Amino acid sequence: MRRSLLLIVALLALAPAAAQAASPPPGFFGVMADGVLMTRDDASFAHEFQVMKATGVESVRPVVYWADMQPQRDGPILFGSLDRLMGEAARNGISVLPVVLRAPDWAREHPNDIGSHPKHPADYAAFFTALIGRYGPNGTFWAEHPDIPARPQRTWEVWNEPNLQRYWSPSIVTGRASARAFVRLTEVASAAIRKADPGARVILSSFGEAGPQNTSWDAIKLVFRAGLKASAFDAVAGHPFSGRVANVLKIVRFERAEFARHGAARKPMIISELSWPSAKGRTNNFTTGFETTEKGQAAKLRQAYTQLLKVRSRYRIESVFWSTWLTTDCCSSNNFDWSGLRKVNRRNPGAEPISKPALRAFRALARR
Repeated sequence: MRRSLLLIVALLALAPAAAQAASPPPGFFGVMADGVLMTRDDASFAHEFQVMKATGVESVRPVVYWADMQPQRDGPILFGSLDRLMGEAARNGISVLPVVLRAPDWAREHPNDIGSHPKHPADYAAFFTALIGRYGPNGTFWAEHPDIPARPQRTWEVWNEPNLQRYWSPSIVTGRASARAFVRLTEVASAAIRKADPGARVILSSFGEAGPQNTSWDAIKLVFRAGLKASAFDAVAGHPFSGRVANVLKIVRFERAEFARHGAARKPMIISELSWPSAKGRTNNFTTGFETTEKGQAAKLRQAYTQLLKVRSRYRIESVFWSTWLTTDCCSSNNFDWSGLRKVNRRNPGAEPISKPALRAFRALARR
C-alpha cells in the first residue's frame, strides 16, 4: 500500500511538469497583420488589437514594405504606419515578427519591375539598421512614447518567397546568379542586423509553393548550392500552403529534411503563413481546390493547428501565423481576400468587423 501511495504521489508531482512540457512556447499562436487591417482608422485599429488579445493571439507578422517607407533615397523614412502597429502590439502584450521586402525603385536592379531584387544589398541592410534604431533595444520609438510599455524588437525576417517572381525578379529558380544575389542579400542584411543589435534574431526568408516544378524544398536546396551558410540565420520560416492538412505536414517534413542536409537541423522553424480562404464559390484563383467554405475554413484551421502542435517538438516549430486577421471577403479575384479570421461588415464597412467561425476555432485552441 505504501509503495502504491508513493507512486501516486510521484505521478501527481510529475503531472504539472508534463503538462508544461506539452504546452506550446509563448508566441505560438500568431496572425498576419496586413492588408485591409492597415487601412482602418486609429480607433478601429486599436480595437482590433484588443480583439486579438482577447482571442489569444500572441504574435503578429506585419509586412514591412521598404518601398513604401523609403520612397526616396535621401528622403526621410516614413515610420508612421509601422509606429502605429508596434504601439498597439506593445500595449496588448503581443510580439511582432516583421518581414521586410520590396525594394523602392531607386534601389532596384530593374527600376520598372516591382519584384526586382535590390541592386546593392547594402541599401537594404541600411534600412534594417534604421528599423533597429527606431524599434530595437535603444530605439527612438520607445523613448518618444514613454506611455507605451517598451517591447524592443529583436526578431527580423529577411525577405519573402524569393522563388516566386512577384517577390524576387528574376526568381531564384531561373538561374544560379539570381540565387547568389539572394544569398548575398541575406548575408549582408544578417551582418547589419547583428551589428545594430548583437542580441537580435535573423529569420531566413520563407519559400513559396508554386507547383511540382517549383517547390519550397527545391528552393531551399538552390540557395544552399548558391553558397548560403547556416550561420547567416538563427531560424527558418515556412509557408506550407496546400489544400490538404496532411500535405501541410509533408511540406514541413520535406523542408526540415533539406535544412538538416545543410547543417540547419537545430534551427527553430516559424510557420509564418498558413491559411485556407473561405472563398469557395466566390472566386476561382490560381489555387483551385484550395478554397473552402467558412465552416470548412474553421475545420481546416482546427485540424492544422492540432496536428502542428503534436509535431512541434519533432520539427522545432516555435510559432504558426494564420494568414490573415482581417479581409474584405468581397469583390476580388484573389481568394486570399477571403482568408481572414474576421471580415469587413459589407453593409457598413466602417462598423465593427464580423468574426468568422475560424476565429472561434482559433480562440478555442489558443485560450486552451
